Amino acid sequence: MTFSEVILGCSPFTLGYQFGHRSRIYELDFSNNPEAIQEVIDKVYEMNVHNIALKLNEDLQKAINNSEKEGNKWSVLGLSNMDNLNSSLELFSGYDTKTVILDGEDLDNYLCSLDYDTIKNSLDTIRDAGYIPAVETRRPFKNIPLLTNSSLKDYFDTIMIPLNFYGYMMDCNFFDDENRNNFKQMIEKIDKKVIANRTLATGILSPQEAYGFLKNIDYIDGVCVGVANKEEAEETFEIINSVKN
Repeated sequence: MTFSEVILGCSPFTLGYQFGHRSRIYELDFSNNPEAIQEVIDKVYEMNVHNIALKLNEDLQKAINNSEKEGNKWSVLGLSNMDNLNSSLELFSGYDTKTVILDGEDLDNYLCSLDYDTIKNSLDTIRDAGYIPAVETRRPFKNIPLLTNSSLKDYFDTIMIPLNFYGYMMDCNFFDDENRNNFKQMIEKIDKKVIANRTLATGILSPQEAYGFLKNIDYIDGVCVGVANKEEAEETFEIINSVKN
């Protein structure tokens, strides 16, 4: 079995730093330009992808609002840091939001400092607000075992992880057979719903390469992938739609 859920990522629209020189291009394209964002997300909606990641970002919020005014009904996957969680939850309440994820860089920093109480309190706040609590880690080889073997495991239902053919941005030297087997065992042991992101390795992999690999992975339930224009959207989601369950 392969994944069934597909989510439009928001990093190109919210100017994620991981894209290198293209981050500057995305800034020029999308900063203070919700109309440009809407063009892309409307095309994605046409490709039968109706889930979108959202964080505190005025341009993205306006784009989604305008898209919905034109008849598109988005389901939102909320992303938030712990220090702006209350503001984020207020934002998400205005949309069809089921799951809220604690940002990976933020979570990883709290895990590194062993501040489990802040993480637990944040996840409780998400659940108390009526959402499914979730976490992201950008250091899966280090932190998935930690999450599995600590009391934190009882506080969340979904985990987002980086996953791609090369192991790019996955805190391993290379995603060889040994690491792939270890990774599979870790994911199966944590026993949570799994969303894979960074599946295109920030553009190093073509969609065909990326999803030719992921279609054979049986331990992920969904993928979250960002695109930066209508052409990328058409190419990427046509391939994804052809391999998803």
